[in-house]
Amino acid sequence: EARRQGLNILGFYHSHPDAPARPSEFDREHAWPWYTYLIASVRDGKFDDMTGWQLRDDRAGYDTVGVRDGG
Repeated sequence: EARRQGLNILGFYHSHPDAPARPSEFDREHAWPWYTYLIASVRDGKFDDMTGWQLRDDRAGYDTVGVRDGG
């Protein structure tokens, strides 16, 4: 649908309930280098933190991407 409308998908987001907002090994293994990923940490049912990251081309690690509040 996004492509049909001429839009680009820049990335994906998901949450880590009661865990830090940083990529897990599972996240790294299943990521694609050309997308940005946002991870929200949720503690006791409430938003705690958010980080952005992008997998390196060699898939050996990731680089952080700045996240800012647009509100």
